[in-house]
Amino acid sequence: MRGHEGSVLALHTLAKPHDKVGNVSANPSQCPNCGQSAEGKFCGRCGTPLVSRCSSCGGTVKLGARVCTECGTPLTAASAVAVAPAPWNAQTIVPWVAISIATIALAVSLMTYFDRGKNSAAVASPTSPASLPSSVSAPGQPVDLSTMSPREAADRLFNRVMTASESGNTAEASQFTPMALQAYENLGTLDNDARYHVALIHMTANDVKAAREQIDLIRKSVANHLLGYMLESQIADRSGNKEGTAQAYKAFLSAYDSEMAMRRVEYQEHMNGIEIFHKAALASMARKK
Repeated sequence: MRGHEGSVLALHTLAKPHDKVGNVSANPSQCPNCGQSAEGKFCGRCGTPLVSRCSSCGGTVKLGARVCTECGTPLTAASAVAVAPAPWNAQTIVPWVAISIATIALAVSLMTYFDRGKNSAAVASPTSPASLPSSVSAPGQPVDLSTMSPREAADRLFNRVMTASESGNTAEASQFTPMALQAYENLGTLDNDARYHVALIHMTANDVKAAREQIDLIRKSVANHLLGYMLESQIADRSGNKEGTAQAYKAFLSAYDSEMAMRRVEYQEHMNGIEIFHKAALASMARKK
């Protein structure tokens, strides 16, 4: 047993010099180039390699070490090869270039997206002179009908249909047309403002017959209603009926003063469209003189 213990003790004693070499490599050392205290594989000040490789086993050893801690080979200046930083090549450069390009592309995409949003918010949505009532909310917003009265919901859908139609978005106009018509139908008896809206919705769907039915209902209520003449002008324009357009202009001008004096609610709602139509009618009549 003592012989065995003696062997263990001898091995422990022999191992101490090896441990000492390893411990020295973990402590800060002096850079052979600039003389500053340094740790790791390279000097943090000048970048000089602080480790070398054993020429026998290839293990990493600290500069100045006398023995390789991996294989025990004595080290000399000739037998230790300094570890140089990895050179820049295609394998090291390409990944960084790809990451940089992807980052720049993402930044450009985000800038374009937000700029587009700012521009679309700054430019007013196209609207027809006679189509949108002044009290209806701005176009482009989601249609939230849950917080509105039935009439407000119907007018909001009308606004959505007209804006989509006049901006060339026929898919969206077709999507909301049945909803808008159903909303007005659910109101029961309609006033002339609502009838005008329904007629315009039918016009976007190219249903001239249904639009004329609304014109007839408006005329039964008020024979010289200005919105009725405006609808007749649109129908004539679509069919290329210049004579019909001229007749609608003439009738509109004849009834304009007396009807505007009535200060009807629907006239106030569509004042912008009425005034533009009035100017167009005057210009048309002037050209014929």
